[in-house]
Amino acid sequence: MMGRDQLRPSDSKTPAASKILVIGAGVAGCSFAIRLRQRGIDVDLVEKEAFPRAKVCGCCLGPTGIEQLQELDLLDSVMSRSVTTNRWRASLGGRHLDLKIPAGIAVSREILDPMMVEAAQKTGARVRMQCSAVVESADDATVHVRLEQNGERTIETYDCVVVASGLRAGNLKGMLPWIEQPHGPFGVSFMASSSDVEPGTIYMACDADGYVGLVQLEGGQVDVAAALVSGSTGASSGDPLHRVGQILANSVFASLRLGDLTPLMATPPLRRTRVAGLGRVIAIGDAAGYVEPFTGEGMTWAMQGGIAAADLVARNHYDLKHIGEEWCNYIDVSVKRRKTICRVMTAMLRSPVACRVAATTLSVFPSLARPLLSTAQSKAEVRKRG
Repeated sequence: MMGRDQLRPSDSKTPAASKILVIGAGVAGCSFAIRLRQRGIDVDLVEKEAFPRAKVCGCCLGPTGIEQLQELDLLDSVMSRSVTTNRWRASLGGRHLDLKIPAGIAVSREILDPMMVEAAQKTGARVRMQCSAVVESADDATVHVRLEQNGERTIETYDCVVVASGLRAGNLKGMLPWIEQPHGPFGVSFMASSSDVEPGTIYMACDADGYVGLVQLEGGQVDVAAALVSGSTGASSGDPLHRVGQILANSVFASLRLGDLTPLMATPPLRRTRVAGLGRVIAIGDAAGYVEPFTGEGMTWAMQGGIAAADLVARNHYDLKHIGEEWCNYIDVSVKRRKTICRVMTAMLRSPVACRVAATTLSVFPSLARPLLSTAQSKAEVRKRG
């Protein structure tokens, strides 16, 4: 691994340390901040919301996500507040699959996110909660950001800004605009109580309208998360909560009883995309463009992206003028193939024929599930240079 002394230029005059801002203290933003502090570089982290807060999330991490927690020195603390998962029950094409899977964890965002913020603070990141940030302008030399906290506004200049504020990430004054994909799926989630959902088991029900996942969390509540097809006619235009109920009712999990539902939360279209970096501004996590979830990919990718972006910034710490282009190159090399795999898999989950074929194959050869899930949960195939 490249040492910190190797990051310095060869001339005798040491440049001033760069000022770096992260907007958004979710999984991606905190991963970036923690990693950058591990590399010995100062960072500011701002978050407009108060924590804890609910998020649309499947709340599951597979083996690769656990490895990322270990890399961020968070594994022990998160494991103490999570539920171990080692079983996958799926309803595919009317068939029931019940398979053992590599051990993972289920942890709510109300638990995980505050833990990550606290870890970022302990590593030395300067954290400001309930502080909004707007990128006002950027040029070759600096990025100008308007910060607002407790009614007070200031304009700060940074050498690099990392946007990690999720699928709704805006406030960039035209930089990194979203590209909307027509009729892309959208995500919804809510919490429920149920004595029928077994701890340690991830449930997944799939049909042509989307798929629904359920898992019991650390406090006994059940996280229900779904990706639903969008459209203007038929079932795709109905009430999301009703559609989630219909997917479950049409599956082998029809007998699962859910009560005490919390208000449903929804996301923007999951397939919206954007250029992930330009000049001194980069976007990470969901803010860089989302891939539909599959067995814990969302939070895992957020951590992987945060760590990778921090390593990239550390390597270029004294010259961040083109960090956006460098980050786009990383995304193209490391993420594109995995996005394609994930989207092919989720498209298959919505095809009744493909579901029946997959269910029949896996019921006869259950060992095939291990490489299938390993492919979905694999690390990015990139060269780690730092």
